[in-house]
Amino acid sequence: MKRNKNIIVVALLSMAMLFSACDKYLNIEPQQSIDDIKVYTNQDGVVGALEGTYSILGGTDFFAGTSVFHSDLIANSNNSTIGWVGTFNGYKQMNNKALDPTEGTIAAKWNSAYQAINVLNNCLANLDKIKDADVRTRVYGEAKFLRGVFYFELVRFYALPYGAVVGNTQLGVPIITDPVLDLTKITYPARASVNDVYTLIISDLTYAKDSLAPGKADSNRGLATSTNASAFLTRVYMSMGDWANAATEATTVIDEFGGASTLNTTPRACYNNAGYTTEDVFMIRQNLTSNAGSSNNGVGTFYASLPGYGRGDAYVRAGHLALYEATDTRGGLMDNPDAKTAADIKEMYYWGVGTNSGRRMTAKYAKFDAYVNVIRLAEMYLSRAEANFMNASTIGDTPRSDIDVIRARANATPLAADPTLAEIKAEWVKEMCFEGHALANLKRWKGSTVAPSTSPWAGQSIPWDDGRLVLPIPQREMDVNTNLVQNPAYVH
Repeated sequence: MKRNKNIIVVALLSMAMLFSACDKYLNIEPQQSIDDIKVYTNQDGVVGALEGTYSILGGTDFFAGTSVFHSDLIANSNNSTIGWVGTFNGYKQMNNKALDPTEGTIAAKWNSAYQAINVLNNCLANLDKIKDADVRTRVYGEAKFLRGVFYFELVRFYALPYGAVVGNTQLGVPIITDPVLDLTKITYPARASVNDVYTLIISDLTYAKDSLAPGKADSNRGLATSTNASAFLTRVYMSMGDWANAATEATTVIDEFGGASTLNTTPRACYNNAGYTTEDVFMIRQNLTSNAGSSNNGVGTFYASLPGYGRGDAYVRAGHLALYEATDTRGGLMDNPDAKTAADIKEMYYWGVGTNSGRRMTAKYAKFDAYVNVIRLAEMYLSRAEANFMNASTIGDTPRSDIDVIRARANATPLAADPTLAEIKAEWVKEMCFEGHALANLKRWKGSTVAPSTSPWAGQSIPWDDGRLVLPIPQREMDVNTNLVQNPAYVH
């Protein structure tokens, strides 16, 4: 059994909470004690445990919180996109590119991921408890999908990016595929190479793609489909610079959705929804009583400034709005001092009227119980355009056509010629800003970010493969497992 003791202790102590949380996907009795782990003894228990891990993926440690905010702050160059006025020291450190191995959200992401991975490994080890063959096939595919996604989130935050070292031998994260329920079975794994972690991710997601039925997430209660696996494979291949496979997987998603006609009619319609829209490829469901939006680490807590919702800690700098042409509806700024809810905001940006009022705010997170956007169809068009440009290919369509699909929806002027790489990059920023893509884009484009004046390295340009743009391994993991090696930027 390959397991880090601290990870497993946290995972086992969290199981009762996890199984209770899964009732948004399937009504099963929550486990009251880890001493009575009967969850894996029958079909309902295994299915419920699996579906409970979606709550982790959609929680504040991932797509409804720090997977977005860690990315946006670390990549934020000299406060040119985001102005940070918050009081949370950990997030200030991220904006400064001066991270601390003891910081709480860094540890929470790591522990939540391995908690979920252990549950998924247990589900995979207990497939024989599922008597319905169709359900067994679905659980196998979904468990592989979810494990692949969690490992991708881990490796892209805690390791140097793919391509930073020849052969990708740089340290990734521990690979754990054996289930653990017994604390006496724990061992202490070292970090696998980035290459090995990516190999596992592709294997898991490819299995999910081949075994699950295609379709939109809303056709399957928000659970994974083959189409979702193709969407995440697009992200993986983009990060690897595997342009042909990225364009192919993006085309699979676009074709399954029916093309540009299924994009929402306006950019504003993509956000703050209480259900799926025609554009949503993968989304996390939320509601009034079960949501991440009202949490301290929920992404809307930082990006919203409305009466009773949001701290207004992260506002939009004027330079960002200057990127949009006058007719581009993605850059509209509304001045309405009477705005109280998302329904009152008619543009993509508004002047904050709640905490830290009077600053420009993104309207993407104006409703605390809204469904959480993870992958939109627009991302697949942008990915395919960039991949085809880099590959000098036209898999699915041309880069110009794909970029114009996105621009047309926003009422921006059509391209006058084939796009340059700079134009494709600009379209990524205008369309996907504040959705957690900034750090992945910076690393894929081999760019750099400038540390702000509040940073110990004020004014320094920090390149894409610098260790300061990677999260440290949590200190408490280092203290427990002597086989772990800390990222060099945090060894003093």
